[in-house]
Amino acid sequence: MVKKVARGRAGEELLQELEEYVPGGVLYRGKSPAAIRTVFSHGQGSRIWDVDGNEYIDYILGSGPMILGHAHPAVTRALQDRVERGTQFMQPTDVVLKHARKVMSAIPGAEKIKYTGTGSEATFVAMRLARVYTGKTKILKFEGAFHGTNDYISFSTNPTQMLPFPRPEPDTGGIPQAVEDTVLIAPYNDADQTCEIIRQHKDDLAAVILDPQMRHIAPKAEFLDAVRRCTRECGVVFILDEVVTGFRLAWGGAQQVYGIDPDLTTLGKALGGGVGIGCIVGPDEIMNRLDPALKAQRQYAQGSGTFSANPLATAAGLTALEELEKPGTYDRLREMGTRLRDGLKGVCERSEIPALVTSVGPTVDVKFTDQDEIPDYRSERHIDRELQSGIGTEMVKRGIFSISGTGFYISTVHTEEDIDETVEVFETALKAAR
Repeated sequence: MVKKVARGRAGEELLQELEEYVPGGVLYRGKSPAAIRTVFSHGQGSRIWDVDGNEYIDYILGSGPMILGHAHPAVTRALQDRVERGTQFMQPTDVVLKHARKVMSAIPGAEKIKYTGTGSEATFVAMRLARVYTGKTKILKFEGAFHGTNDYISFSTNPTQMLPFPRPEPDTGGIPQAVEDTVLIAPYNDADQTCEIIRQHKDDLAAVILDPQMRHIAPKAEFLDAVRRCTRECGVVFILDEVVTGFRLAWGGAQQVYGIDPDLTTLGKALGGGVGIGCIVGPDEIMNRLDPALKAQRQYAQGSGTFSANPLATAAGLTALEELEKPGTYDRLREMGTRLRDGLKGVCERSEIPALVTSVGPTVDVKFTDQDEIPDYRSERHIDRELQSGIGTEMVKRGIFSISGTGFYISTVHTEEDIDETVEVFETALKAAR
């Protein structure tokens, strides 16, 4: 039987207070519909609870970091042990070195690692590093992709003007025109137009940055191959943003799944076991420009931060990576992803609702459309967002915590029963939303 959550006074009062102290009452980038806004108190395994006592199966997983689920016993013990030994030194610690070795063992071509506080910082420093290494200034990103919130990448993430490529559309006010002039935009999965832009701007183009799971749209093999060849030919650094996909799609991330060979890789989220962290990995030739000894030669790319490689994050992250590395972990994650995908797809087919239901490893996405494929941002604009939003709201009302349009993240502790309950709720929510 499908349950319904009950909104209570505690949540309402805290939300009102949040509005008083936080602009718009928003802690992240958006605001949930009023009917499902709440304040959470704790999590355990695949579930989270709000202050009114409502229980939800969680598919947001803190925007991805909680790939082992909430309050994982091994990670909790690692954090408790670390807290007793000191939490911040801004100096190297033994756990950082262990964490670094573990990360680099998973990423081919990783000869050096540079830590940052978040994934957003990692993409920012990676772009700076590419500029120093190449001596060029421009960055190319793909329309619809999100790589963080720094000025150099906050363009054409959710554009509305549909400007001709490669013109960027700012995501926010406050970005100087001089910064906008250094950004190029290309259509995702369009090898010909992307390579044409790269070649036209090769004398000024420092890097191409790519998210291999942009909006849960799979990259075409020929597209990846063409971008890799073209960047090499033109002396452009190829940055693979695996902040979302790293240690999630596979032990070696999206580059293992799709056979990608980047120059630099940015990582975050699952890397820290639920504590804020980010990093860049790559070959000595490029990464050594992060060495302060090169400052006098103007060949230095600064990338430091107070909490970079914080011992809490690396202790939690090391334990999380050790758990993920255990035999069978990714096989099971893929199985759960397939089970949820097939269940949701079956509901759509029985309901005669046209939809593209896809999965890569433990990530599942539903797009309501009668299109045969969605290869890029402009194709995705034609999906039925009203139905998508309605279903998302109805699912949260029934104890399935997911955000409309962001897909489903599955953890190592989601069970078959969790998946089956989610499919049942999805079917009920679909009927209610229609």
